[in-house]
Amino acid sequence: MDQTTPLEILISITQIYALVTVSIAGVKMISSSIKKLHLISRLVSLQVERNDAKKEKNEVVARRIVTESLLQESDAAIRHFFVGVNVFAIGISFVWLSANSYHITSTDWIGGVAALIHALTVAEIALLVLLYYMVKDARDAMRKSNDMKKFAANLSKSKGFAEVDGLTVEEFGWLSADEDDDASPLFWTNGDASSDVAADGKMLTKAEEAVATKLAKLAKSVDPQVAESLLVKADVCRFEGLREYVYLVLNFFAFYGYAACILVYYFQNEEAQPSFMRTVLLHLPNADADWLGNAVGDFMWTVEPIVILGSPLVAQSITKDAKKKEKVA
Repeated sequence: MDQTTPLEILISITQIYALVTVSIAGVKMISSSIKKLHLISRLVSLQVERNDAKKEKNEVVARRIVTESLLQESDAAIRHFFVGVNVFAIGISFVWLSANSYHITSTDWIGGVAALIHALTVAEIALLVLLYYMVKDARDAMRKSNDMKKFAANLSKSKGFAEVDGLTVEEFGWLSADEDDDASPLFWTNGDASSDVAADGKMLTKAEEAVATKLAKLAKSVDPQVAESLLVKADVCRFEGLREYVYLVLNFFAFYGYAACILVYYFQNEEAQPSFMRTVLLHLPNADADWLGNAVGDFMWTVEPIVILGSPLVAQSITKDAKKKEKVA
């Protein structure tokens, strides 16, 4: 530990912070996903058992929207659980990363260098999964932004939304997002769990009635401000998509940097390394590739929290600029 430099101490502080916050975030994601899945499984079972026929058009559409929302949230909860497991795995790996900053892994404590490499390998596998979801989330956000703009354009041309038959769960959420008088009828999206099955049934019926009532109002008139609000949200959504691409770049370089450390450990004989391995390591000596890879990984995972903390401010500025333009208009 007496070899630790002031820079390594600063890096270790961020690593210990990541250890605590990322691990806790992973545990919370796993816990909330299990609770939501338990709730949704009960609601889906109730929805399947219900045999009361719906006659009115809005009631039929309301039941479809409620059912589709349950299925979508079930898929989202499963993914949330899977991501939470990978996030927790990355968080735990910071035990050895922070220990390495204090050169503890140079000793036999907590497994030594071999344990550090194993921890890095687990983190790399988990990060590879998250990189896939970053690409997916970025594309979904950009797609959603474009869909919101098209939907807003169609709304601005009509006084009422009469074509409720083709209304999706996502579009219904857009139309209901700005209501201040009632909370969303799709209570399960927030993971609100009731006490028993009887209460579940009542809440499910109430949700369908609330959706049907909302559909009836939409058929008569749609507030013009809804379309304007959707355009603002589309811009925010586009920013979130671009932010996901920034996360992707940062984490890709972190993945590449830490991967170099792992490769150097398993291919210590530089003369025996395959040509493609030398290319991956940028034709650097093992010691330099290991140091540079670790430095790049640490730097990227130091910059990422700054981006995370700063992005809400950018989103708020987009919303404020839009409101100023509305006032001027």
